[in-house]
Parts: sequence; C-alpha cells; structure tokens
Amino acid sequence: MYIVKKYLLIVLGIALCFIMAFALYSIGKKNGVSFGTNKITSEQSQKSEQYDLLSKRIFIENPNDIRVNFSGLRNKLNNYFANNNLAGGNLYFEYLPTGTSVRISGDEHLVAASLMKVPVAMNAYKAAELGKIDLQKVVALQPEWLDKDYGQLYKKGAGYKISIEDAINIMLKDSDNTALKLVGAQTDGLLPKEESSLNYVDIDLTVNDDSSISLDSKNYSSLLKCLYFACYNNLSDSQTILDSLTNASFKYRLIAGVTDKNIKVAHKIGTNSNNNQSDCGIFYVPKRNYVVCAMIPGNDSKETNTHFANISKIIYDFVNQ
Repeated sequence: MYIVKKYLLIVLGIALCFIMAFALYSIGKKNGVSFGTNKITSEQSQKSEQYDLLSKRIFIENPNDIRVNFSGLRNKLNNYFANNNLAGGNLYFEYLPTGTSVRISGDEHLVAASLMKVPVAMNAYKAAELGKIDLQKVVALQPEWLDKDYGQLYKKGAGYKISIEDAINIMLKDSDNTALKLVGAQTDGLLPKEESSLNYVDIDLTVNDDSSISLDSKNYSSLLKCLYFACYNNLSDSQTILDSLTNASFKYRLIAGVTDKNIKVAHKIGTNSNNNQSDCGIFYVPKRNYVVCAMIPGNDSKETNTHFANISKIIYDFVNQ
C-alpha cells in the first residue's frame, strides 16, 4: 500500500510539472516571449514585412544563417581594379548579416556629387519627425531653382506646385537637381549642424573650395547602413527613403551586374563631370543582403558604366555561389 501511494505521488508530481510548464509556455507565448530562440514574434514579423527594406536585426531575427569566406572576393576585385587601371578609384563591400567587409583602394576621397542627395533627404525627414517642417506643404517652383543639368522637373517651369515630399522622391529617383534646390531651400537651417545626418553618422569627409563634398566609398556606405538599420530616421521614414532609391531611374552601372532582375537594389549614383563616377547601394538578396559602394575615375561613358556592371556581377555571383 505504501509503495502504491509513493508511486501515485511521483506520477502526480510529474503531471503537475508538465501542467505548470505548459501554463508558463502559454503565458509567455501570448506575451511574445521566444524561449531561447532567435525567432521574431508575430508582431515583429508583421513589422519586418511592413519595413522590408530595413535590417532584420531590428526585429530580433538571427540574420547569420549563411557564412561566407570573402578572401576569394577580395582577390577577384583587386585583380579587376589592377587589370583595368582603376587605381584612382575605390570600393567598399559589406555583407550585412555578419558585417564582413572588403575594401579596395579605400583611402582617397573623391567628389560625391549627387550621392549627397541622400543625406539631404534624411535631414528633411528628420526635421519633419521633430515637427520643424510639414513635408506635405505645397511649394511653387522658383525661377532660380530650375536646373536642366539633371532631371526633368525644370521643364514644369516656374510656378509649378509640388509638395516637399514629392520633390524628395523625385530628387532620389531621378537625381533631379531642381527638386534638390527646392528641398534645400525649404529645409536649410532647420537642423543644427551637429544634428545633421552626416554629423550623426560621423563621416570622414572633405569640403572642397567649391562647397562640393569628397569622401571615400566606406564612409558613404555608412549612410546607407544607417538607413538600413534605421539609426537616424524612424522606421517609416527610413523605409520611405529606401523605397525611393529602389525605384531609381538608373538601371545601368551596379544594377546591370545583378542577374536576377527581381532583386531589389536601393541605390544612388553620382556623376562628377569627367573626373569620377559613383554608384552605391543595398542589394536585397534573400538572407544575403549586402552593401556595395564603388567610386571610379573617368567620365560618364559606356566604358565606365560597364566597369560598374562587371564589378557588381563579380560580387553578386560570389555572394550567390
């Protein structure tokens, strides 16, 4: 009888343990506890889908599913730069899931040109986040803003009305200079210098005598990564800026090296007359997102653009092998 009693108590104790464990698991699951895994909760999963151009790290997903040794890529890129006399340029690559990077001739600062339209957009959205400007405000184009060097907005003529946010979108998608001047005129002085995106990310740059900005590919990549990780603008605004960049009008240069045309690329080009050309972007290869920023000496020509495409293909093929 004693043995039967003892046996029943043991069984009852085990049953109570199971009941308590199940109850704790149910309560934890209801409140979004992950119990030792790196998987995201349903709410975080919804946000991850909503902000699909931002880093999955923000939503507590383990991004390190795939590990790649990049020494082979470094050798391929070094050889390409050497064989094609691109020593005056530089390149930065970073595999975003792990932060592993490759840098080719990265010390020389080159004129960023239209690459700087991205921090202008970041500053405008930051000012709006702080309540210093309404981006839905409609503004009439002024004669002094009309610029035919890049973009088509100037064709609308003085007096044409457009919202500041629409102008930002055109500035990023089409690298439009008229839109840049509109946005600049509306946002100038709204943020203290120390609160601007360039200072926030702490980028090493050179301000030239003509007020243009020079920097290297690694430093510019920090801006793109700041958008990717939503480190300066909020989630919604970071996503909006990156969405404009994924819809950029320029389908040559780096994008031309991506075999799968369904891959999103959030990128911005820069053209510094006949001196140097740039293209920098985030490549959204599933679970293998990466950043590439290439700055190449030369004019805006088919030959130079082919170099961008070739470099991009070397990287894309290596990451996808």
